[in-house]
Amino acid sequence: MTAMTVPGTGRRDAIRRRSVRAIKVHWPVSRRTVAAVGAGHVEALGDDDSLAALLRELRALPGVGDFGLYQDVFEVSIGAEGFTPKDGALPAFGAVGGRTLSPTLALTTYIDAAAGEDEISQILARIVAAHPWEVPVVELSAPLELVSRA
Repeated sequence: MTAMTVPGTGRRDAIRRRSVRAIKVHWPVSRRTVAAVGAGHVEALGDDDSLAALLRELRALPGVGDFGLYQDVFEVSIGAEGFTPKDGALPAFGAVGGRTLSPTLALTTYIDAAAGEDEISQILARIVAAHPWEVPVVELSAPLELVSRA
């Protein structure tokens, strides 16, 4: 724990630095879900059956999204995934040879950087198994520090 002077206030606030790894999952959703999430309707996350399956997986994984006083912590970003399926692909959305733009939410959550590689591999395997895309886009960061109030 570190105490820092807050610039311009003269106040000293204790901060906590925690080493974590980010897990970011790109997930296809309907345009309706994108609009509802953009409007701040949290229930829309459960209205999409496929996305609800991901959220259930994340909640079931020990240590994922654990922020002490808060649990099940994740961030949602709205976007679109662009791709062109090649011959041999079995796209869940779009068609072979056609340029496609799929409405997508990116969910980011965190796990303690001290988690073992076996634990992290099991978490990623469960996410990939639940993913509807033939080639899921799941990012795992190198260890990074989150900063919060102590």
